Amino acid sequence: MIPLHPRFLYLRVRGPFPIPLFLALPLLALEWGLLLVLFLHKTRALLRGKALRTPLGAVFALRRLPPLVLLELEVERIGVKVGVW
Repeated sequence: MIPLHPRFLYLRVRGPFPIPLFLALPLLALEWGLLLVLFLHKTRALLRGKALRTPLGAVFALRRLPPLVLLELEVERIGVKVGVW
């Protein structure tokens, strides 16, 4: 069973400026976006007469992960971090 507690994708940018930039996207918004894309892709395939399997389990794969950093990069005193929290 997939836990339904709130999860976020976050982006943190630190650099020479005094206040770091922090953006958080609710994972729910990303999941709904992916479901919409899969629905449109499957509808287009059905209208062409082809059967298409949709990987619905893959849409919720990030929800199964523990809080972790997906990408961390630092170049010329500017650091970027993307992760799931």
